[in-house]
Formats: sequence, C-alpha cells, structure tokens
Amino acid sequence: MSTSWRWGGGVIEGFYGKPWTRQERSQVFAWMAASGLQTYFYAPKDDPHHRSIWRQPLPELEAAALGERIAACRAHNIDLVFAIHPGLDIEHCSEKDQQLLIERFEQVVSLGGRHFAVLFDDIPGVLSQQDAERFDSLSEAQAAVANRVQDWLAEQLPEGRLLFCPTAYCTRMSNAKLGGEGYLAALGSQLDPAVDVLWTGPEIISREISSEHLASVGRLLRRPPVIWDNLFANDYDADRFFVGPLHGRSPEIAPLIRGLLLNPNNEQPLNFMPVHMLGQFLAHLADTTAKVWQPRLAFLKALAAWHSSFALYASDAEAVTDAELRLLADCFSLPHEHGDDAKTLLAEITDALTRPGAGWSDADAVCLAKVAALEELTTRLTDLRDRPLFQAMSRRLWALREELSLLRQRLCNRQRVAAGEPASPDDDHLPGTFRGGFVADLRRLLPFPAALREGTARSLPLLRHARADDRAACYRVCLETGDHGADGTPFYTDDPDALGRIFVGPYLAFEPELAFVLEDSEGVCGYVLATANSARFFQRYEADWRPQLMASFAEPAGDRATWTRAEQIHHEYHHPDYHCPEPSEVFPAHAHIDLLPRAQGLGFGKPMMRHIVAELAALGVPGVHLGVSGRNQRALAFYAGLGFHELERTGTPGDEVIYLGLRLSSTMERP
Repeated sequence: MSTSWRWGGGVIEGFYGKPWTRQERSQVFAWMAASGLQTYFYAPKDDPHHRSIWRQPLPELEAAALGERIAACRAHNIDLVFAIHPGLDIEHCSEKDQQLLIERFEQVVSLGGRHFAVLFDDIPGVLSQQDAERFDSLSEAQAAVANRVQDWLAEQLPEGRLLFCPTAYCTRMSNAKLGGEGYLAALGSQLDPAVDVLWTGPEIISREISSEHLASVGRLLRRPPVIWDNLFANDYDADRFFVGPLHGRSPEIAPLIRGLLLNPNNEQPLNFMPVHMLGQFLAHLADTTAKVWQPRLAFLKALAAWHSSFALYASDAEAVTDAELRLLADCFSLPHEHGDDAKTLLAEITDALTRPGAGWSDADAVCLAKVAALEELTTRLTDLRDRPLFQAMSRRLWALREELSLLRQRLCNRQRVAAGEPASPDDDHLPGTFRGGFVADLRRLLPFPAALREGTARSLPLLRHARADDRAACYRVCLETGDHGADGTPFYTDDPDALGRIFVGPYLAFEPELAFVLEDSEGVCGYVLATANSARFFQRYEADWRPQLMASFAEPAGDRATWTRAEQIHHEYHHPDYHCPEPSEVFPAHAHIDLLPRAQGLGFGKPMMRHIVAELAALGVPGVHLGVSGRNQRALAFYAGLGFHELERTGTPGDEVIYLGLRLSSTMERP
C-alpha cells in the first residue's frame, strides 16, 4: 500500500442521527480489527459537544466514556480521531475562541487522545462582520484556526496528526463556489502542509471516485486528500440502508489519497458488510500479486460471512438461504444502483405489469412466485435471533413487504383475468393508511426519481399527466428529437419552437387527459401524446389552433429548396396534412412519443406506449395509428415490438411516412 496512506482505512461515526452506543462501538471496533482497518473517526453531528456547544469541556461522565473509547481503540490497534465542528458560530479572529478549541483538544489529550480534526462542513460559508474586517476570505480565516491548532499539536504532541474538512468538500460544492471564488485553491496554499484535508469526491455521495479526479484535487489542495466516503451513508434517506458492493473505487487511487474512511449506515448492525468489504479492498491494495479488484466477488464473500447473523429463533422455521440473503442485500444495495438479483427481479416485474393484453405466461408465473417468496422472507425475518439486526432493518423490511403484498395482488388479478375469472377487490391498502402522510403528498408534488444514467437504479421515473407549465420543456423534447429521431436543434435555430407548435401544443391544449410527460431528476425527459378521435381533433385544430399559427407566421415564398427547416414547418401551418390511414373507423385514434437521449435505450418507451394504449382502450377506442418517418428505422423496430403493423405509406421514396396501426382491447391494462 502507498506510504501516502497516513490514515489507512477506517470508519467515521459522522452521520446525522443518534450516535452509536458503547456496545455498538465495541462491535464496530472488533469488525475493524478483523478487517485490518486502522482509523476510527468520532464526529457524530448529533453530539452537542461536537457542534452546538463545542466550547464547553466534556462533563466528567462523558469524558470518562471517551477515555474508555480511546483505550478500546488502542487495544484493537486503531487510531481514534476526535473531531470538533466549530464552524457554525466560531469567531475565527477571536483569540478566545481559538484557545477554547485548543483546550477542548487538551482535555482529549489528557484522556489518551492523539489525533484530531477541525470540521467546517455544512455551514453557510460566509464570514461574520468581525471576521471580514480581519480576513480577506473564508479560506484565510479557516486556515488561521487550523494552523493554530496544528502549531499547538506539533509542539505538544509531535506524533499527533490533524485533519481538516473544508466548507466545499466535493466538486459540486466547489463548482457552486461555496466558500467563495477560488476557495479550495487558496485553502491549499494557506493550510500548513502537515494538515490533511477531507474530501467526498465529485459529489457528497459519489458513485465513482477516479484516479483522474483525485489527481486534480490533489493538485488543487497541494496534498493528497483523505476520502470521507459517503457511499454507504443513509442518514439522508430513512427508507433505505446500503450493503452493496464497494464500487467505483479502483486500486489506482491508492497513491493519490492519504486514507479511505467510510461514513456508513446510521444503524450499527447494518455495517458488517461495508466494514468487511473495505477490509477486503485494503488487503487487495497491499497484495502486489492481486488481480483486478472485483467488487461483486468481495460482496459475496462478505455476505457469506454475514449469513451467520440471520439465524432464526423457531427451530421449525425454514433457514434463510444464500440466494434469499443475496436477493435481500441486492434490494438494499447502493444509492445509485440495485444489486444484480434485484435488477433481474425488477425487470421481470416491469415486464409482467406492462405487457399489453390480459394474457398470463410462464414468465409471469415465475415472477409471481419470486415476489411471493420475497414477501414471505420479509415476514420470516421477524424471527431473527439477532434482535439488534432485525430492529435496524425492520422498518425497511416492513415497507418492502407492503409493496410486495400490493404487487402480488396485482399479479394474481392478472392471472385471474387471464383464466376468465373476476378480479379480486384491490382494497387491502387503503389511501391514507398506506403511502399516506404529508411527506408522501410532497413527494407526489415534487417527484425526484432515480437518474437515468447507465449503471444507476432502473426504477421508472415519474410518468404523469402533463401540466400547462410543461409546454416549454415538451417543446424542447420535440426539438431535440426533431431530426427523424435525432437532435433537430441545429436545423431550427431560426425558430426552435416550430415543431412543438404542431406536434405538442395542440395535444396539451385539446387532449390534456391523454397527454403524459416522463419526468426524471433533471426535469421532463419525454412525453407520450394521443387523441381518441383524430377527425374531431383535426376539426378543433383547424378551428382553434391553426388560425393563430397563420396569423403569426407568414407562408414562406420563393424557391422551396432554399427554405430552412423552420420555414418548411411554417408552410405546414398554412397547408396542414390531416391524413388518417384506412380503415379510419378501425384506427380512429393516433399517438406519438418522444424521449430525450438520456432516457432512450433504458426500457421506458414501451411502458409509456403501453400506458397510453391502455388509456385509449379504457375509452373504448378500437384501434390507434401513428406515422413514422421511413428513415427512422429504430422507431419502426420499436413499434413493431409493441405489436403495431403497417397500414399504408405516403410520400416519395426516401421521404416517406409509414403509418402503423394497433387494434385495442378493453382488457388492456395500464403499467
């Protein structure tokens, strides 16, 4: 392992929430020792002596408890780092405040402490008026405090080391200029070189921390950072815990950092996996003969060791199998992605729920059996002998169980309908008692679904009815897919909204009940629009929409070959095509869908089309048609996979429109 690793690997008790108990810390220390971890970093945000009353010395009982903690760490060959977070109200220029900070550390030295940290994270990032009169920048003020502590430490305790957490502790914060312009670069030049700097990566919770990223950060800070890794932290999301593989941290980062410290799950019993996987990662770094780091293999090895904690009380209860535990862990994998088995199950569930028609297949039966088995496992785990472990998981397990119960009911009803039986009432989960409450209502108003990047969680983003304020975003989607499925932006610089006025605007205005948008964490990323009666829609378009277009945009003149793309669309404003393929009475409805590139190829298009098809079928529409550019082979293949077949073609070869149709059934279900 690189000699730059002054802090090795370790665990940070640095989350927001109830600090661990003495017994829980003892268990963590034992896990750390067994895994070869060297550093325990004490900085729980909810310890008032850590932040809110940092100036006050520890009372006698708490000081004694800290002394025992330091001794316990030393017995396991672990260095304890004692951190204070004075950033909320410190007067950096105050000699008294600086001295009080040092006196706090002196008390810890008297208890056996040797290593310390000063944290300035999660604060507003501005100087008080008094400090602004003394210092030119926040970085200068904070460096003055840290350097004063470092001078004291070097004189009184030469073997001691100091860590510093900046106000901008990830790239996102730095880019937002938290702490001021040039904050990190200034801090790197102003801090004593002996002070180590904590860093969380590109993000607060970083999916990947690459060697290229760390090399850049190291140059900025003028020292390799110590990674404060929030990959397994769950204090920001009480619905989940994380026990997945240690992804996105390759062995190449070793020479570029001075330590890798995990800030893990709040609930101590859930941290067996993170601690033991970090231990495997460090052992891999130290083994010069080791092959490529394989996170999934390390995960499976740690999971096998964790299995013994899942013994049940009842002697006649079916033991938790390796496969069951693996699936459970994969359901609570990482912030950015599900585990392999959970991905597979989710794909099977999505397929079973979104397949058009009322049929029932062998794949559906397999899916239902898996769902029922996982639901049964969540109930069986209430009998765990390891009660602290069960209590740490229980709320999340019960939430999973309720969702699985609802899912099982839906699948069973599909099976009943396919067999010609009536569906059972779906009333076990009553509104308000399930998925209810103020927070649930806020989530519906402010959806924040999983990002749609490769490798992230494959949860469907929100598909919802379009609103009036979605028009601009939908026009943008239309533009960025307006070149036969590719980005049309370069071709419509003279009128970016030209396409949207035909292919989006009238649907939002006339058919709001059949207008749906797909929304991810970045905003609207797609839409699916329809009308149940094309003839009626075109009549209204002619009477209430086209006159405004003709009044606002003159019909282009001159040689058509010289027209811009936007002018060609302006011509269509004056000469619309109201064509409906025959037999129009069989396919009276029409629909179309567009997705931005970030939402393409991820399996969202088919559920969206199946949703709109089910909406039309519920209205009693016998069939739906749509037109596709003959150049858009990808779209043609997509619709063929949904059961659409060719009705007719119009236009000239190379510039033709192919009309496709799909017959509908009143039994079609929404995803």
